[in-house]
Formats: sequence, structure tokens, C-alpha cells
Amino acid sequence: MQQRLISIAALALLASQTRAAAAADDTPAAETTAPAPPSAAADPAKAECFARHEEAQVARRQGHLLEARAWLRQCASATCIGIVRADCIEWLAEVERAIPSVVITARARGADLVDVKVIIDKQPVTARLTGAALDLDPGAHQLRFESAPWPAVERTILVSEGVKDRPIDVEFAPVAPPTAPVAPPPAPFFKPPDRLDYVLAGTAAAGLATSITFGIWALWSRSNLDGCAPFCTDEDTNPVRAKLIVADVALGVSVVSLAIVFLHMRAPADSRQARTGTPLVFASPTAGAIGWGGAF
Repeated sequence: MQQRLISIAALALLASQTRAAAAADDTPAAETTAPAPPSAAADPAKAECFARHEEAQVARRQGHLLEARAWLRQCASATCIGIVRADCIEWLAEVERAIPSVVITARARGADLVDVKVIIDKQPVTARLTGAALDLDPGAHQLRFESAPWPAVERTILVSEGVKDRPIDVEFAPVAPPTAPVAPPPAPFFKPPDRLDYVLAGTAAAGLATSITFGIWALWSRSNLDGCAPFCTDEDTNPVRAKLIVADVALGVSVVSLAIVFLHMRAPADSRQARTGTPLVFASPTAGAIGWGGAF
């Protein structure tokens, strides 16, 4: 409301001055040659003051505080009329307090840098850091810092109204060289044994012990056949033959079990979980067989 009253008063004053100028045009020719009054000569300047007065208020409401400060500095000058100038001086102090600012420092490898080009919102601001604060409008800003030979640094910041001298530290660093992919360590030749490996190892040990036992027993029984040789019957030789078959089968079971343990411990870990089974042995007085049964 106060701003509207000020605008109305300013327009009334401008209208009165216009009427006075029109009345001066009706005076005789001798009088028109006299110098114009100071108030009439200042009309364009006063009209500009009124315009800056209005523009500053609009810019301030839109958050363009830097633009508002520029207009207020103009209408706060001594050339403006007292009522407009008083408003501009008061508003200028409020805008100055509300304008945020940042202080930029830059380093590279621990040393301060001075020759740094600062670009804010794609507009160059300075080519050299002085340590002085930079005023910004409130809101988000895109900052870019350039200093040869370092790669440019970009940063987005949000500055708040009234925050003064916010520090912005920039660290320049060389571009990191591309790192070669690290090869995974080679898989161990043997994996740790699991329960199945222990079962197979036990089977191999038992088969070897059985083979040795029946082999020695068969040799001892064969030595007792010297009394009937060469006229020994099948009844005499079948027990020796059966012992030899059991010894061979047990030895085969032992060898197969050890081979399976060896292959099983070298197999990939995901395939080891599905391998379960047990050795199968068949023996008779005249023949024998070994095998492995289970899920693979």
C-alpha cells in the first residue's frame, strides 16, 4: 500500500510539473528565452528515478537481488526526489544484507593457486582469485574452475539468502590413469577335502589293507599246495584262487577310490556338491568286479 501511495504521489508530482511546463509555453516570446527552471530541466532524471524505483521492487520479488541492488543504487542517488530516494536507500540496505556471497580458494598438490578462471552459470566472472568474496543471487549455481595444466573442475552449489562468505574449496588433481583390470588369483591346484573325500580315502585305505591281507594269505595257501603238485584238483586250488581274486578286487577298489579323490579335489567347487556315491565290489571264487554307484 505504501508503494502504491508513493507511486501515486510521484505521478501527481510529475503531472503538476508537466502542467507548469505547458503554462510556461503560453508566456510571451521574450519570457520563453529565459533559462528553464531547475525542476523542469530535471524531469527526465526524475522519471528515470521512478522507473528504477519500480524495477528494483520487481527484481527483488523475483529473487534477482544483484539486479535489484543495481537499480536501487541509481534511485538512491542525490538526483532523485526525497521521497523516492528515501525508499531506495532503505531497500538498498535490506538487499545488501540479503545478498549471499562465496569465497573461492583453489589448491593443487597442496599449493594455493591464483590463476584460476571462474565461470558461474556459463558466464565468466574472474580470471584470477584474489580472496575477495563474490556476490551471487540466492539459488542453485553451476560453477566451473579452470587452471592449466589441470583438468577443469565443475561443481553445483546452492546458496541461501543472507549467507555471507561461504567457503568454496577447489582441489585440482591430474587425471587418474586408466587402471588395468586385475586378474583374479589362480585357483589352487587342490581344493580342501570335504566329507566325500574322506570317505573315499578311507575306502582306498581299507581296499589296500584288504588286498595286502588276502594276497599274503593266498601266497601262504599256495605254498601248502606243493605236496599235491602237479596233481592238485580244483577243490585244492579254488580257495587260493578266491583269495587272489579278492586281493585283486580290493587293490582295484583302492586305486579307483584314490583316483576319484584326486579328480574330485581338482573339480570346480560347484560341481563337487552334486557328486556323491559309494564303491561297489563283487567277488566269486572264479571272478570279481568293482564299480562306483551314486549321483554325479
